[in-house]
Amino acid sequence: MIIDFHAHVGDLRSPEETEHSPITWKDLVERLDDEGIDRAVLLPVNVSPESCKAPLFFSPRSDIVSQLEEAARYPERLILFGNIDPRMGCLGNLEPHQVDNPPETDFSLFLKRFKELGCVGIGEVTANLPLDDPRVINMFKQCGEWEMPVLFHCTGPGRGVYGLFDEVGLPRLERLLKEAPDTTIIGHAPGFWAEIAGDLKPEHKFIYPKGAIEKEGSLLKLLRSCPNLYADISANSGYNAISRDKSFGVKFLTEFQDRVLFGTDVCFGDKEGRMPQLSYLRSLLSDKLISREVFDKITGNNALKILKLYKHK
Repeated sequence: MIIDFHAHVGDLRSPEETEHSPITWKDLVERLDDEGIDRAVLLPVNVSPESCKAPLFFSPRSDIVSQLEEAARYPERLILFGNIDPRMGCLGNLEPHQVDNPPETDFSLFLKRFKELGCVGIGEVTANLPLDDPRVINMFKQCGEWEMPVLFHCTGPGRGVYGLFDEVGLPRLERLLKEAPDTTIIGHAPGFWAEIAGDLKPEHKFIYPKGAIEKEGSLLKLLRSCPNLYADISANSGYNAISRDKSFGVKFLTEFQDRVLFGTDVCFGDKEGRMPQLSYLRSLLSDKLISREVFDKITGNNALKILKLYKHK
């Protein structure tokens, strides 16, 4: 079974991208059919303000419940995730003794409701917070208690960006992984994938670095030391990381065959916006650069392993 672990539906265009088409449910299913993908993980959008594109904000039925209700019409094709911003949860007025140490949000009502709606995970988390912010750690730990893996968008630190952020070397991610050891945590996006290579500069965490990888980055160290970390190869960031240095990419996919997840992160409805990850993996398989076992794990088996609440046939 081939599973696209990173799919969206909606008008994800910025005001400068009106030449593209929004993604409809019909577009998503047709793309899965065209590419030979059996199922896709639907990640609801429009949750955190940093990642809310203007057209989506004014689109009808773009709230998270509406997205999940629409997705539930395709049970044979879509796997549902809920989504949460770690800043959610109103604590009300604090008592004097709580000012220096405010109580943590109890996300159980959110997670219980998502589970009732058929969700088996949480993501894509896009709030612009440090990866080791106490609110992030609290939310991720609770997701683990509900056996829900969490997928996050990672960026470098700075205003005007979206995603959980970290400095070069991923020290905040390492703390999160150790603070929430029972939670399956899935990384994605430029701030995560730039760390496949060493000798990074902070600006590399916002772009797609090119060229041969001469030195291993901190991402490999974390994958070796933290069994709860998984890597989503979707979007330009993931594809660039595994293809910029083909030899290194093959070694990476082979070593971490049990921790890599195929995904696309297609953001537009037109064919020009599609992603090449699956065709690239198929080419590596046909050229015998990766084995059938590695291909099957990355394209589906790893997903089924970590989606403990998903009942598939």
